[in-house]
Amino acid sequence: MRCPQGRARKCFFQKHDAGSFGDAVRHVGIQEKDGHEEPYLYIDTAGLMTCVQMGTIEFHGWGARIEDVEKADRLVFDLDPDVGLDFENVRTAAFHFRDILRSIGLETFPMLTGGKGVHVIAPLTPRAEWPEVKDFAHRLALAVAQSDPENFTAALPKVQRKGRIFVDYLRNQRGATALMPYAVRAREGAPVAAPIIWKEMETIDKPSHFCIREAGELLRRAGSKALSNWVAPIRNSRTCEDRHL
Repeated sequence: MRCPQGRARKCFFQKHDAGSFGDAVRHVGIQEKDGHEEPYLYIDTAGLMTCVQMGTIEFHGWGARIEDVEKADRLVFDLDPDVGLDFENVRTAAFHFRDILRSIGLETFPMLTGGKGVHVIAPLTPRAEWPEVKDFAHRLALAVAQSDPENFTAALPKVQRKGRIFVDYLRNQRGATALMPYAVRAREGAPVAAPIIWKEMETIDKPSHFCIREAGELLRRAGSKALSNWVAPIRNSRTCEDRHL
């Protein structure tokens, strides 16, 4: 998300580039639904800094690597509370999803979004293609909503979400993106999407707990042993040259 004139002015999402970012921001060709190819952006550290200099605030990424954009390497369940629900509802929902996914053999990690909710993320070995991944995520969201309709919904119309947490499974489809770890949000106070451990989820006060003013603390946390397991399942199966879209 670019905000060249600041957060308070017009912001927009950008997925494609015809070269205006320069050589540090790279391209990978991806076939669109109508059959033509578009140059999608991917970055490393130098590219990250270039994007920031171009007014980028938020970073959202595919759930796949550039080596094979058709196979997901993570599941993301975005738990989005309706207006009026407090964070205790979100906390309970996050643990509920952790337990469900653990019961079928998927280890998960929570991420504060810096907004209203929490992402529950499960790293995957990239074997299944997008239709299969989306179908699984959709069916799981529906099952949770049907088993506890007072607290959860998978319905897309906002009028059907009143007083409940929307299980956003649509992050898990081809072309969709999800907020990336440690991304700053284009919101008041510049909150940061922060990975945490499940023990911290028991007591954390809100999804916008961390902000950009705590950059030093976030860097320390990113290198800590406690959070090393947050990225270990991804690192262990790939080389250091791997990059997210």
